[in-house]
Amino acid sequence: MTTQNGSTEVWLRTHNGTGGIQAQEGAHGERASGRIKEEILAKWVATHGPPVQPNIKKGSIIVRDLRLWHAGMPNMSEEVRVMLAQIHFANWYRNPMRLEFAEDIKPILEELESRGELGLEVPVDWVPKQRAVDGYLNRAFGNAYDFNQAA
Repeated sequence: MTTQNGSTEVWLRTHNGTGGIQAQEGAHGERASGRIKEEILAKWVATHGPPVQPNIKKGSIIVRDLRLWHAGMPNMSEEVRVMLAQIHFANWYRNPMRLEFAEDIKPILEELESRGELGLEVPVDWVPKQRAVDGYLNRAFGNAYDFNQAA
């Protein structure tokens, strides 16, 4: 990834107490949630410098803290750029979030699990295939996800 093909913009050190949800526009789950207020961005640039768009070699893995301010950037090249993202939690972390999978893959995963080949603990809600397909690109964003550790 490069600046030309849309490397993710990151604001270094912002995961360390930058104001949390109060620094963000919009209420929990609204379209603007997760967007940092312009005046806070300006103050950060004045004291810490601008964000960076790193050059990342193909096949590399980037690990970042979920609290780090980041932004998707446009691909200005003619070449398709693929970027995959995964979120992992320690098994002790009380994570209320669940995946949504189409019911038609349930037998496949159950078969893998019965043979000891799955090796995952997957909190999943099984839904009809059409619902999974219809919602694929219409997922939650910003602060719609709940990372709280409330018991």
